[in-house]
Amino acid sequence: MSLAVLLQRQAKLRPQLTAIYFGTRAYASYGQWAERSAALATRLRDEGLAPGDRVLLFMHNHPRYLELLWGFWWAGLVAVPVNAKLHPKEVEWIAADSGATWAFVDDQTAPDPLLGIAHQIEVESSRADALLAPMPQGAMGPHPAQPDELCWLFYTSGTTGRPKGVMIMQRNLMSMGLGYFVDVDPIDARDAMVYAAPMSHGAGIYAIPHLMAGARHVVPASRGVDPSELFELGWALAPLSTFAAPTIVRRLVAHAQAQ
Repeated sequence: MSLAVLLQRQAKLRPQLTAIYFGTRAYASYGQWAERSAALATRLRDEGLAPGDRVLLFMHNHPRYLELLWGFWWAGLVAVPVNAKLHPKEVEWIAADSGATWAFVDDQTAPDPLLGIAHQIEVESSRADALLAPMPQGAMGPHPAQPDELCWLFYTSGTTGRPKGVMIMQRNLMSMGLGYFVDVDPIDARDAMVYAAPMSHGAGIYAIPHLMAGARHVVPASRGVDPSELFELGWALAPLSTFAAPTIVRRLVAHAQAQ
């Protein structure tokens, strides 16, 4: 089963259920999420991209991150998410190494064109709006991905040399999602995953099991880690889960103790 089929399934089961929140504001239902990702997939394929082609995500957390990611998989493309804190020169090296010629960025990560990228789309631009606009005439169905098909090219930090692209297959991410329910935590549609840590890394991976469960996906309005904001989201949208490194946990504990 393709990762895109997970989204298609939820859109059929609960199209009106709010799937994505930006802060406490409803951003997209499951039906809207699927329509936008399918439209993006169709238009990228019409632009000449083919299954297996690489597309960079060089941007901070954003509700559209999920729509873009699943749009790539809907088209059979390979997502190359990179840390928004990297220097553009580092990202240009990753783009060249991965073979990516398309990139989705924000105004903070790449205000200038990245070398080697023929198509650079700012996530909140009219160009992005057009790519994600639902298609009344109908969009393509999910690419029929095979279990061993590459879908995520994850670059290591490169602390001892050049970063290395780790090839993650459909089977890897599907197995991770299913294993979450056994090894980590049960999830149901009342739960919510908050993406405060970078979605390009560990936080983004947790979208898969939460999508499997038809749960909610929350991007903080700050698009980052703000302890006060996370507590406010907890009161407004509980129950919440989040990915938190030890430094984030310490900040949350310190904030709670100071109240």
